[in-house]
Amino acid sequence: MTTPFSRRTLLGGAFAGFSALSLAACGVSQDEDTDVALSNEEVTLRFTWWGSDARHEVTQKVIDAFQKENPKIKIKGEFADWVGYWDRLATTFAASDAADIVQMDELYLRTYADRGSLLDLGKTKEFLKTDGFSDISLAAGQAGGTQYALPIGNGSLSAVVNTRLFDKYGVDLPDDTSWTWDDFADISAKIMEASGGDVVGSGALGTEAGLLTIWARQHGGALFDDEGKVVLDPAIPAEMWEFNRKLAGKGQPSAESTAEQLTAPLNQTWLVLGKQAINFNYNTQISSLQEATKEETFKLLQLPQAAGGSAPGFYYKPSMYWSISAGTQHPAEAAKFVDYLTNNTEAAKILGTDRGIPANEATLKAIRPSLDPTSELAAAYNDKVASVVADPPALTPAGASDINNLTARYMQEVLFDRQSAAEAGKKYVEELTASVENAK
Repeated sequence: MTTPFSRRTLLGGAFAGFSALSLAACGVSQDEDTDVALSNEEVTLRFTWWGSDARHEVTQKVIDAFQKENPKIKIKGEFADWVGYWDRLATTFAASDAADIVQMDELYLRTYADRGSLLDLGKTKEFLKTDGFSDISLAAGQAGGTQYALPIGNGSLSAVVNTRLFDKYGVDLPDDTSWTWDDFADISAKIMEASGGDVVGSGALGTEAGLLTIWARQHGGALFDDEGKVVLDPAIPAEMWEFNRKLAGKGQPSAESTAEQLTAPLNQTWLVLGKQAINFNYNTQISSLQEATKEETFKLLQLPQAAGGSAPGFYYKPSMYWSISAGTQHPAEAAKFVDYLTNNTEAAKILGTDRGIPANEATLKAIRPSLDPTSELAAAYNDKVASVVADPPALTPAGASDINNLTARYMQEVLFDRQSAAEAGKKYVEELTASVENAK
């Protein structure tokens, strides 16, 4: 199953409380001309981000390096943990007191962009270059065709396999360029049977929205359209959850064990403990997974595909973004700092892969020789799937930022036989749609 670590770190978490009024009054109109020119005076910019103490430390080093090169631009750092960050960000935007440079997440990007809270980065192109980004990476930071954010790092969902368990129970690793979900089910069942039930083959699917998005794309669907409307066919999550229900206790954990694992800390997840052979995680999590165990050896495989399907469904999901507040009084200086964060090779060497494998191809090239082995595994996986990566899905609209908790809740309704898969799929889409509509 996808661990709570992956849902919290890369796809979002507990806070979903954006009201339609909380952001509506902030920012400048994107239809207005913005004077983007460097000031002749000393300028102070506020820069806000979330993360660990280690992230705060390397970010301050980058700030110091930038200020040394640009003595007339002072950067004041502000940071918080994940949940506290979004509470504070909503409050500061509502009060027209937002930081100039904002670390942003996909779950909330469209919410802020649609309400005019973020600057159109196209207006800052004199100071902010985007040549190092592929069109696919840039598209992941666009809403309505406007560039509101630059991806910091690229992540890709992967099947993390414990090679030791495959070897121990005599199961061959699949050909990940062609395996299907039926193959995945067979392998999961074989491992569980060979272990006498001591090891499960895999975790449950559909515990968060990232995998559901790929499943939908593999079956010709999508969760949202470019206008922010819910377009998901209820039959798509229903099929995924019914797939889980049939595997529960036969290749995957029981419903009770799945529920317990959803709240387990990383070092107590079955994948880390050597009790599970396959899990679905973003490639960038491999370092944390490997660090949490000293015994297990992991390998990253591409996700299974739909039988007879022609679309793998893969896409790069930005680990996070850099955005500039539409209300900044110093757009040129803010853009110059974001340019330093994204394009400067010395900055890249300081930041490393703390915020993901760099989406900027030039800076990734600069730091790649110094990547540790597990970070190199993540980078190599991005290379591996590059040929099948498609355009990113539509951004998560306002009102849908709690989609991961919603997805996990309905998945459990099916596993515990409280609802049929068809009923859960229908109610899931209805609740998701209502949340999006109520946020307008």
